[in-house]
Amino acid sequence: MKAFFRNLTVLSSAVAAMALLAACASSQPAAPAAQQPRPGESNKPADTPQPAGYARPELLVETAWLATNLNDPKLRILDVRAADKYQQGHIPGAINLNSGLLDQKYGEVQDVAPAEKVGEVLGNLGVGSDSKVVIYDDASTLSAGRVFWVMDYYSHPSLAILNGGYPKWEIEKREVTRQAAKVEPAKFIAKADASKRADAAYIKANLGKSSVSLCDVRSPDEYTGKDARANRGGAIPGAVNVDWTNNVTTGDTPQMKLASDLKKLYSEAGVTPEKEVITYCQTGVRAAQAYFTLKLLGYTNVRNYDGSWQEWGNDASLPLEKKGG
Repeated sequence: MKAFFRNLTVLSSAVAAMALLAACASSQPAAPAAQQPRPGESNKPADTPQPAGYARPELLVETAWLATNLNDPKLRILDVRAADKYQQGHIPGAINLNSGLLDQKYGEVQDVAPAEKVGEVLGNLGVGSDSKVVIYDDASTLSAGRVFWVMDYYSHPSLAILNGGYPKWEIEKREVTRQAAKVEPAKFIAKADASKRADAAYIKANLGKSSVSLCDVRSPDEYTGKDARANRGGAIPGAVNVDWTNNVTTGDTPQMKLASDLKKLYSEAGVTPEKEVITYCQTGVRAAQAYFTLKLLGYTNVRNYDGSWQEWGNDASLPLEKKGG
């Protein structure tokens, strides 16, 4: 994946050099470096963060980069918005994926589907084990983050999310189409990586360990139990609350926040890179977005508790804490 996105770094360096030459030639004072636009994005919204310091920048691609790589035969772009939105317009070459097909109900709990089903769904969309996959949504990377985690859990080696998603692509007036992409089925061999997923038994066995950080990414009201979305309200004992919405900017085109801001957010909550981090929410979707965020920051030992509060909050045998507030 790093080789695939190397030209993004080259493009960024070239644009930075051009901006410097223009500043020297101008009679006006040069703008501070932190205010320089991203490559090819001079008309970006004011709330757009500047690229800085992600440990794994290959996991997050920009619209300018994608626009120049649309014709790469190995590229598979997954549009995980609703089908009707895809039909109204999408990025050229993008394939619409109903992300719900990657989940399955186990009793009362919705979890990730088995490897065979996930491999079949993605393979039918032309996603092979050697495909270079870029995922986008219109939900602040929430849906894209879920698909990212599922595919990462099943060991796909080349994944990225489009920063700003379709809203940013559209506001920049980039090319869109209503024509559905035609792709040949491919072979994706899905292999579960148990180190990227937690279940209730695993969490219960690790409660109270200083080397394990439980990160509750729900809203503060869910965390305290004020907003109970199960038979019981509260949190898993020892969990800290980092609402997933703090990972992205606000405005019409939400994007990932600066690495420095994200590092500060998590470190102040005690969620630090040397620990094993387990994210959870209500159904494993918001937790998957937080999983992506931590991977982007370079955290190496992260798990998503897929059952999350829909399981833990409805099982009276499992301990909980009332955080108050």
